[in-house]
Amino acid sequence: MSKLNKFEDVDVFASLDAIMKQNTGFYQSDFDIDREIIAKTAASASKEDKTLLWFCRPSGTHCFRERDVFLKDTAPHNTWRFYMEQTSDRILAYAIELTGKEHGKIKGNLYELDYSRHYERVKEKGLPADTVKLIYERGEQMIPAGQYFNGSPDPQFGKFERFEAIPNDPDALKWLLREEHRNREQLPPGDFKAHIAALHDGLIETEARRIVREMKRHDTPNSPNKTIYAVTYKLENEGKISQYSKLVGKRRTRVYYHLEPEGKEYYTQLLNNFRDAYTGVEKILSSLNENMEDKENE
Repeated sequence: MSKLNKFEDVDVFASLDAIMKQNTGFYQSDFDIDREIIAKTAASASKEDKTLLWFCRPSGTHCFRERDVFLKDTAPHNTWRFYMEQTSDRILAYAIELTGKEHGKIKGNLYELDYSRHYERVKEKGLPADTVKLIYERGEQMIPAGQYFNGSPDPQFGKFERFEAIPNDPDALKWLLREEHRNREQLPPGDFKAHIAALHDGLIETEARRIVREMKRHDTPNSPNKTIYAVTYKLENEGKISQYSKLVGKRRTRVYYHLEPEGKEYYTQLLNNFRDAYTGVEKILSSLNENMEDKENE
């Protein structure tokens, strides 16, 4: 695994957007929800709101307060674990420490996370939270975790605003979050532009591995002469990949493929075309939904 870095005093929205575009092809609109979460926590006076955990995957993004991810049986905790336990998605994960605003931009520090190792820490060190705090505009009330509530206004406390899980041992959570902060502070500073370039190369490598997995699903090659796979036959003819053969043992020959610079450019072009088409479809669907809502409100 490559060395992890921290990126200090960055434009949080611009940086996360750049990272997302190196990994997320579907549901990029999830990032709009992340923006709202980040903007809201940036404006909060609570110290617990200033540290977030964020990740992007091929089909979407998620953003949570760090303290919630480390509380067992909460939605953030379960979601953070789900993509390790139930998928083989490429996950790019980061801790975000919000530091303030500058010229209208939310600034902060980003810390790379090794998602698989971080998952193990969340799984091992997660703390029980058997109480939920319901927060209203004029007060709060506590209920047991798991008890149903519908977010309706309260006669005494007024409009419902939000809820949060309360750890059984608040001091243990504070110690755990301080430990996480100390560990990531030790990361060396990185070059963000170089980081994005490396993520882009990693995306190409991940896609190449996916193609290999798909090829292995075929029992025999499917080219016209039944000696190689049709997709590699076409790419090699176009100069996008090259190959060489190596004798393995006495009779078996193994074929190795290499992605050429023209192949990397071709993949980038295909990816950009796909994203443009996907964005266009999203805009059309969004417009249709708005028109339907307008008609319903007439």
